[in-house]
This record gives sequence, structure tokens and C-alpha cells, in this order.
Amino acid sequence: MVRKPHQPRFVRLSAQHAAALLGGTELEPWMIISGGRFVARQRISMVGPGGRIDGVAVVGPVVQETIVSLADRDEERLGLPAGAQRDVLLVGPSGEARVLLPA
Repeated sequence: MVRKPHQPRFVRLSAQHAAALLGGTELEPWMIISGGRFVARQRISMVGPGGRIDGVAVVGPVVQETIVSLADRDEERLGLPAGAQRDVLLVGPSGEARVLLPA
């Protein structure tokens, strides 16, 4: 098994969240990954109780339910509490959406 040296930071948006954050569900491919996935040109921000991360990559195409992947130390950077129900605010040019993170 090959292990990546780090956990990448990205979001995969549901159609509902893509419309709310970006003003539509059409993501503009920038870089093809694999398996029909791509990194979109659009970027968003993540806001937690203790910080903000701008320029977060959006991976397409849209999915059934929004997925947030945090990089190493992002929980600390966003000020997310350990062991509690945690959520982040996703902010795009057209709006925002609050997303619950898995425990």
C-alpha cells in the first residue's frame, strides 16, 4: 500500500451547495485527476470558530452529499473543538453553507 505524505484539503460539493456557494452546479474543470474527477477552477473558503482558510480546492463533479477533506492541522487552524460535534462554514462568491464534519 502506498501512503501519501499528507492529507489533501478539498471539498466535493452537492448540487444544492454548489448552487448556493457558486451560483450554479456547473463546475469548470481545471485539472483532470482520475475516475472522472477533476479539480475545478472555482475556489471557496472554510470558516471555523477560530480561523479561516481561503482558496480551498473544489473537486468535481458534484456529488450526492457534500464532503469536506481537511489537511493536517486544519482542525487546529480553524479552531475546531476535539471530540465535539463540529461544523464549518463554506463561503463562496454567491453565498454560504454550514456543513457538519464527520466525527
